Amino acid sequence: MTTAESSVVDWEARSKPGPVTGVVAADVQGTQLSAARYVLDAAVVVPEHSHPNEEFGQVIRGALELTVDGVTETLAMGAAFLIPGDVPHSCRAGQDGCELLECYAPPRSPR
Repeated sequence: MTTAESSVVDWEARSKPGPVTGVVAADVQGTQLSAARYVLDAAVVVPEHSHPNEEFGQVIRGALELTVDGVTETLAMGAAFLIPGDVPHSCRAGQDGCELLECYAPPRSPR
């Protein structure tokens, strides 16, 4: 997003199929961080992965089973998490699906 663009993010207009079947993703790029909204269908699994970016996330709707470096926790709506860069993590959406807002620093490459 450049300074010539609006500072308001329209997640719906940016939405597209996510990196995993059953996930809809939308992202925005800044100079120091990137942000993404993910909407996961019920019980969708995002396989274990890692990236050099720190990752902050918050559950906006539903529930998420999050595994970070082998430790699994269930997060309800409103719960947040912070994952250091290069740490393996995976997740599974709850029975009613899940909506997440995530931020990455430094910014992740656009998909």
